[in-house]
Amino acid sequence: MPNKLRAGSAATNITPPLGTAMPGGFRPRYAEDIDDELLVKSLVVDNGSVRLAMVTCDLIVVTQEIVDQAKERIEERCGIAARYVMINATHTHTAVAVADLLGVNKDKSYIDWVYLKIADVVELAIRRLQPARIGFASVDEDRIAFYRRWRMKDGTVKMNPGIKHQDLVEPVGDIDPEIAMMYVESENGISISAVANFSLHYIGTDSGSAISADYFGHFSRLLKRYLGETCISLLWNAASGQINNIDFSGRSQWTDQGHRQAEKMANVLAGHLITEMQFMQMHETVELNGVIDILEFPRKEISSADLELAEKILSVPVGSYDDYEVGPFNWVVGQPIPTGLVDVYALECQRLAKLPRNLTAPVQLLRLGEAVIVALPGEIFVEIGLDIKSSSKGEPTFLVSLANGYIGYVCTDEALIDQGGYETWAALSSLGGVGTAQAIDDLVSSLFPKVMSSPN
Repeated sequence: MPNKLRAGSAATNITPPLGTAMPGGFRPRYAEDIDDELLVKSLVVDNGSVRLAMVTCDLIVVTQEIVDQAKERIEERCGIAARYVMINATHTHTAVAVADLLGVNKDKSYIDWVYLKIADVVELAIRRLQPARIGFASVDEDRIAFYRRWRMKDGTVKMNPGIKHQDLVEPVGDIDPEIAMMYVESENGISISAVANFSLHYIGTDSGSAISADYFGHFSRLLKRYLGETCISLLWNAASGQINNIDFSGRSQWTDQGHRQAEKMANVLAGHLITEMQFMQMHETVELNGVIDILEFPRKEISSADLELAEKILSVPVGSYDDYEVGPFNWVVGQPIPTGLVDVYALECQRLAKLPRNLTAPVQLLRLGEAVIVALPGEIFVEIGLDIKSSSKGEPTFLVSLANGYIGYVCTDEALIDQGGYETWAALSSLGGVGTAQAIDDLVSSLFPKVMSSPN
């Protein structure tokens, strides 16, 4: 029988200096202003036998490089083994370039600093451990997120095709409406942490050159106002590789822009959490466990013809190579790459060709009582998340993407083979080839029995 639960939370600032390169586009942008600070936040729970640390960073991704250094320092200073530490990114597109993503190169000096802050926030949360209780809930909300990949009249599949575009046929999939929630409070009712998990890409802000935590930051500030300054809120991005907040059919009155839309999103998610808190069964004792294993998956194939073409494209001025109607690379299905971006993907071809044909990444499961966290290292297509949830032993199941590393978009085989579109284009932001989704599903299925058993 586990001892009574203890929990602690903490946050610290990871905002970069102005002039920092910002990711999330195809060309470099540089920070000229700060709308709101970027944070790294942690929740640590301990039942006397196992101590789990859950860390969320206001970054576009966390790479294996960052995670490995942070976990090593956490184990050294805090004594928590890597399998019990989850580190994920929110996926805000107005943060820092911590990876080589499309046309933006990583900021090595920031990487060398931020992993220390990640480790710090776990140590700070441990210093704040106190007797606590924890509760869970789950509700569906189907009015605020939309499938962004649409079938067009010409048969192609396009991302973000435009609201009420005359050639729209239908979205090629469905959303995941579930909001999974967790709330942790002290034994005298003081808020420690509020956690929500929802399938939604970033929203965007008013200026692409201003640092911001996007709707994740609005969520955190709103809950602090409602639950008090002690509340550290974590908002985990679920399987949302092709899910955003724009209704391209034009039927919804939901769509707004920038911070106004981000705040609306935060209001809805926080509102559901605050409501469900009133009905949660709170637990003073819970079983805790964590398991981690290595996913092996094939990278996308880059042919010798692709490399020859890439060299040719990169030898001419940007935007001037337009000698194609399809492709132009062998791995392109359906919608051709726009001429204004073909140089970006020529460089990505060269980068991918230097990598091994088979790659690895961590997959992690954490148990908190009857709840299970499935932590996956990329921008996971929603269908993959729904498949995992359908066979999950957790009540609820938190499907956390962008966790413990980054392998880019993880697409279904159908998307890779038949549909194509932006998310499938070979790049460091879309590494996995056919079979990657199934490999993830198989590995997660094998880990469920292990995480639900007693820790070794």
